[in-house]
Amino acid sequence: MKIAIVADKKSGHLSQCLGLRNILHSQDQKKDLFFLNQDIISFPGFLERTFVIFGEKIYLFFLKLLNPSLVEQNFDLIICSGSRTAIPGYLLAKSSNAKIIYIGTPKFRIMKKFDGIVSTKKDLSDVFKVIPTVLPPTKFVPYSDSQISSANTLVLIGGDGSGYDYGEKDWYRLAYEFNSIETTFINSRRTPKYAWENLKDNKGNKHQFLDLEKTSFEALQDAIDSHGNIFVTADSTSMIVEIITRGYFVNVIELRGPIKREHHHEIIESFEKKGLLKTLKLSELNLAESKINDQVRNFVLEERASLKRQILELI
Repeated sequence: MKIAIVADKKSGHLSQCLGLRNILHSQDQKKDLFFLNQDIISFPGFLERTFVIFGEKIYLFFLKLLNPSLVEQNFDLIICSGSRTAIPGYLLAKSSNAKIIYIGTPKFRIMKKFDGIVSTKKDLSDVFKVIPTVLPPTKFVPYSDSQISSANTLVLIGGDGSGYDYGEKDWYRLAYEFNSIETTFINSRRTPKYAWENLKDNKGNKHQFLDLEKTSFEALQDAIDSHGNIFVTADSTSMIVEIITRGYFVNVIELRGPIKREHHHEIIESFEKKGLLKTLKLSELNLAESKINDQVRNFVLEERASLKRQILELI
């Protein structure tokens, strides 16, 4: 099976596409990736919205004029995620006579024609061919052997979003609570610069720091594999899911909040009920659990097998 991915600039969207492709068919991560405005010319958001008002067919027509080389492609399946990838992905699928699957919540009428919508939401309209999954795919795969090289702690921090709004005191408290613990911190694209600098300025003698944008996927995976305990701030759904899909138990830190509930919280609560993570306050770090948990790894393997079976049956 020859599979292509249409991707936008969001790493979380690309990670899900790479993960689903890996579940269906192992393939080089860099092969057959089509990035918007790099491999596929697309319109700015305001023009896209204008074209869609008049109909997706008009948008498809202009996209085809801008991307004549797409008709020369030949694929069996197209995977995309992120609303801006939907119509360019559909164009590539039609041009190569391929099936198409979208990961996420559908937003365009044209997605009714898609061969499948992979979603964690249970209330999508029946007009979509929904492939339900409890655990979204990521580019991480379940570990084959446990590789803990130390009892050190890994802390992945996010930032405002997903119903959370942090203040300076929250970041100072985070630095304080981990001050005496041998810890490696990893930031994200949403981590405020002042918060990241504050952690470094108040670091303990046993603290290390990895800047995500300067850290390769291999180095990130090695950090996840080698540390004995893993913490992720509650705002970062993608980081939490990535740790779980690697087969590890996650300790989720709620610095504050949330100030409002979102679909993200339903996912986290369902994971906690299944024994895949534990939600902790900063005052409860002593209740954290080790990342090695056979229940988590077995759950991930079963979910991946179920997702593969559903997709192959549908397409």
